[in-house]
Amino acid sequence: MAAAFLSAALAMGAACSAADFDMAPEDGGGAVSRSATPSADLSPVPGTQVPPDQAGQDQSDQDEDKGSLGPAEVPVWLSAGDVPTAYTLPKYGLRTDVRFYDGGGVYGQAYLGLFSRFFVGGAANVPDFVGAGHIQMTRDDAQVLARLQVLAEDGGVPALSLGWDGPGYDRSANKGLYVSASKQVAADPCVVQFSGGLNAGPQLEAFAADRDLRASGAMTLSFRNVGAFTSLDEMLAPHGPRWCAGIQASFDPVTLGLEFQDLASVRPDTPVSRLLRVAWNGSF
Repeated sequence: MAAAFLSAALAMGAACSAADFDMAPEDGGGAVSRSATPSADLSPVPGTQVPPDQAGQDQSDQDEDKGSLGPAEVPVWLSAGDVPTAYTLPKYGLRTDVRFYDGGGVYGQAYLGLFSRFFVGGAANVPDFVGAGHIQMTRDDAQVLARLQVLAEDGGVPALSLGWDGPGYDRSANKGLYVSASKQVAADPCVVQFSGGLNAGPQLEAFAADRDLRASGAMTLSFRNVGAFTSLDEMLAPHGPRWCAGIQASFDPVTLGLEFQDLASVRPDTPVSRLLRVAWNGSF
């Protein structure tokens, strides 16, 4: 199923490229939009976005600023914890994301920005990687990733994306096919974004809404190279949702984060756990 989705996503990406989907050939499009302008191609640095305090610049100022935004840039949130946002990598962007979770497990992701609104990648979950336990993986522990932004954020219109995410790790579930929406709001001097979405799980051929449909929501806050998030994930699950939160700091090209999962016993009888997250941003 994941392979079929990736093939379809690649076909959509190729079609979008043929239709001049990319706004510019070199300048990257993973940045969040400035108000009153489309989201693509306004961030020249892979994996960064422009805060709203620069939204009032005219086009000549925008052109002059490309490549020299410096400390005003903040990292793009591709996910808030396990909640996917609707944002994407710039064209030619690269990102690796590794999480070290409870019990010595490691969960790794890698993304490749083929177009300004489309990326593909892969993920693998390796339980008991650190420690003396036996390492045992199944076919479900390695899957493809993809995201296509079908609607760019523009003024009052949120960004909207369709994607495939997986596998599940630690206590998280495999999201499979999902749709996500994200909106940036003015909160000078910070960048605040709200995201929400629905996911159908990985078994689409046997999907039942009352059993498999899940919802999620998140808020991220960024100031320069420091950020924080809070999220409510796996809503509609019979055993309850998960409340997670975390902080991160970026030291180009590396981002370090500490996340807390299952806070405040929102999911009954589930203790709080911690994980360390390390990401690297680049381009090719």
